[in-house]
Amino acid sequence: MSPKWLNLKCRNWQKLNNGYSKPIRTFWPALIPRWSSSGRSAKSLWCQGCWVGYWGRGKVTKRSSKVWAKTSKNTDSQWHPLILHLLDVAASADAILSREPESTRNRLAEVLGTTWEMARPWLLLLIACHDLGKACPGFQCKWKNLTELDVGKNPDTDINHAFVSQIALAEMLCGKGWPEDLADLVADAVGCHHGSRATPSTINKLSGNRRALGNVDWSDVRNEVFESLFEVLKPTFIPTKSTLTGSDFMLLAGLTSFSDWIGSNENWFPFGTPDDCDDPKAWLVKRREENAERALNQIGWQPRAPLASETKTFEQVFPFPPRPLQQAITEAVINIQAPSILLVEAPMGEGKTEGAFFAHLRLQQQMQHRGLYIALPTKATGNAMFKRTLEFLQNQGIDRQLDLQLLHGGTLLNDDFQKIKVTNIFDEVFGGNVRASEWFTSKKRALLSEYGVGTIDQALLPILPVRHQFVRLWGLANRVVIFDEIHAYDAYTGTLLIHLLRWLLSLGSSIVLLSATLPPAFRRDLARVVGGRIPEHEVKYPRLSVFQQGRTPSQIHFPADSSRTITVQIKGISVELADMRDSLLAQLQNGGMALALVNTVQRAQELYSLFGYGKTIKGTNTSIGKRLDNGMEIYLFHARYPAGLRQVREDNALALFGREGKRAGAKILIATQVAEQSLDLDFDVMASDLAPIDLILQRAGRLWRHRREKRPGTQPVLFIAGLQGDKPDDFGNPLWWSSVYREDILLRSWVLLKTLSAITLPDQIDFLVQDVYEDRVAIPAHLDSRMNHAILEEGEIVAHRQQAHAAIIGLPDDASWNDPARFTLFDEDEPGIHKTLMAKTRLGEDSVITIPIWPQDEFDAGVVPDFQQAKTWFMCAISISRKAIVGRLQKLGRPDGWQESPLLCNCFPLLLNVNGEWIEDVKVRLDSELGLVYETKENV
Repeated sequence: MSPKWLNLKCRNWQKLNNGYSKPIRTFWPALIPRWSSSGRSAKSLWCQGCWVGYWGRGKVTKRSSKVWAKTSKNTDSQWHPLILHLLDVAASADAILSREPESTRNRLAEVLGTTWEMARPWLLLLIACHDLGKACPGFQCKWKNLTELDVGKNPDTDINHAFVSQIALAEMLCGKGWPEDLADLVADAVGCHHGSRATPSTINKLSGNRRALGNVDWSDVRNEVFESLFEVLKPTFIPTKSTLTGSDFMLLAGLTSFSDWIGSNENWFPFGTPDDCDDPKAWLVKRREENAERALNQIGWQPRAPLASETKTFEQVFPFPPRPLQQAITEAVINIQAPSILLVEAPMGEGKTEGAFFAHLRLQQQMQHRGLYIALPTKATGNAMFKRTLEFLQNQGIDRQLDLQLLHGGTLLNDDFQKIKVTNIFDEVFGGNVRASEWFTSKKRALLSEYGVGTIDQALLPILPVRHQFVRLWGLANRVVIFDEIHAYDAYTGTLLIHLLRWLLSLGSSIVLLSATLPPAFRRDLARVVGGRIPEHEVKYPRLSVFQQGRTPSQIHFPADSSRTITVQIKGISVELADMRDSLLAQLQNGGMALALVNTVQRAQELYSLFGYGKTIKGTNTSIGKRLDNGMEIYLFHARYPAGLRQVREDNALALFGREGKRAGAKILIATQVAEQSLDLDFDVMASDLAPIDLILQRAGRLWRHRREKRPGTQPVLFIAGLQGDKPDDFGNPLWWSSVYREDILLRSWVLLKTLSAITLPDQIDFLVQDVYEDRVAIPAHLDSRMNHAILEEGEIVAHRQQAHAAIIGLPDDASWNDPARFTLFDEDEPGIHKTLMAKTRLGEDSVITIPIWPQDEFDAGVVPDFQQAKTWFMCAISISRKAIVGRLQKLGRPDGWQESPLLCNCFPLLLNVNGEWIEDVKVRLDSELGLVYETKENV
């Protein structure tokens, strides 16, 4: 008898044969008669619905070669043998890993607790076995059973073959001597390659389903295929690691799916024949390894090499010497030798972005990180950063192809992104190029791209229970990930961010966090992520904090650019919009650039209308503002315009009020929070609605941002609406400020700002933020009851944090991640899915994407629009969150024709009459100047 039998173990043996529970080899002599008398072959053993069979020499038999894995979509006769498909995917995995830096390969080897050389054969074998479960009657009878093996009277074809793979692989690994828990988890990671994990009950039920799995002959076929793979790949050791961490699991699962997507493409991997199965090693080495290389070349998956081939100084990367902030980053990253978090807190305009780019270059070299992703709070800030990132990459003298993706729902509107999709942009001197490969534009694959810019939502989805979240995690693994404007997130999204950072560190990534203002609580959260505590006496602002696992966080103070220190005069005005208008007009008698930043779209529209009639100013064949009789120009910018028109207004705002803006005459930009973050805007005077102190400071950073030869006035002035009087206004109806911001923070900010006549930036930023968020503001007695009520209402903040804790897939370093029974949710934009089944990266009122449809559009709900028409309509999309309108649109439903359109499947039509009024409710109208307007009863 083969000695391989003597090493066979079966963890389920205790359920059979009079309760034997010891390794089979212990009872081998006694079991031969029992098997023989039962009529079973001495080469196989039935165990809880699985057959653990004789481990042969790895030769593919005729019946094994007739098991199909894929069939042609074009003909009913072509098919691809299973063993060949498994080797195709193994070849893809090998090609992917060969283009990864050594750090990635070593991290994959840690999954099995050994070196890369020892782990590689096993990893390729495991990934190849992803479709081992197709060798069962339940799958083979979905097309044709070519094996002539018995499938029974009524084979169960209603199964997930990947879960059959999981069951079979776990048993076979145990049969090879693997630790049971390790075998289970590895098989689970491989078995979830279709996007979701099997629950324990699903596995138990399927394990006993002989109609799906088949009899002993089908088990023998699966064993033959496994042994054939084993013989080709030749792993030479038995892993002794007891289990997997969460990050181990996600890396293996992500790589398996990625490899399967490549190896399943018929254009790259044409079908083989049963004759090709005679020599599986030749199929892999002589044919499919070359196919895998060509496939990766075609999708733009290039070798993951550092962007800079040699260590460069800051001056070699940028055409200017480093500022103090950038010098501090340069000195700090030299000593970082393990994945870390860098937190940069500095005023606006100090060069945080360039500092983050440089940190990426150094960290990439020192730790072999394989790319960069930059996460922003909004699409607008993402667009601005995409342009800067593209310019940065193009200026590095690259001599190879790079892939750069823009990840958000409005990529069709971004000209910079569309250009690199259509035509590669070549570096004429060095010959490298930056492009956006079409393969990576799929939302599930976008994070696999080497370089990417997008919203934070795309970065958070990997830790939420959505399909294929592990592929997204694989994409972010061993990367440098930059999060900009991190102060912009509420309790829910901010808590998700902290959990994401824990996952990223465990996956070998380094993180750079950028913010102008942050409460101390956030730094305490970061310290807990790495198991430390922030210093009792922190260095003063501005500062760089470095968080490394198992180390006490370190902090560095650096001086702000003294030439950028400004003192902003604070003047309180009432909440009346006429007061805001008059205050700005008085400051612009001799010209100048002003910003009116209000907290709601409705106030922005009303303020714009309050300036009265003006001659329309056109931009790209659409209205972008108006010119008053006195020559003053008024512009409006908010999020409730059709997408294309909003982009035009954003571009116009940057052109007029940016660094290089034409500053002749007097101009006023009226905007909501869309002008608050990342956009490089510069104003002489500003009026702002009351907001939390950190956002007031953020807004004030738009004043006198760049050096100018001439400005109206001798000092920047900030008018704050709601700061006039002895007590604050009601932040509810009709202002609705408390629907946007926390009431208790608004009250503390009001009390603090009332004591100030001026603010010196950046000197006072840290102190003012700490006063408000650390509850150091003395509340007057007459506001005690209002503050107490606000604090009670803010119990929802705790609830939102708890909701974020419950929303994630778990944590990587405890048992919380390993719960296959968690319900798999859908992405936020999945069509036709109830909101309770969607993963949420942000809380707030439900919103929908709507497309304004005019009578001349000749809309037909049953017609599927062609791509050009769908694109034209999609360019007009507007996000609506008004509860009553959202409810009515959802009740009306999506048109049948649109549900067949990839662009419009998530959108609702907003049918308008010739006056631009919604036919369902005339109080909702689309105005060419104001955007989408919700008329109040008083206006109707």
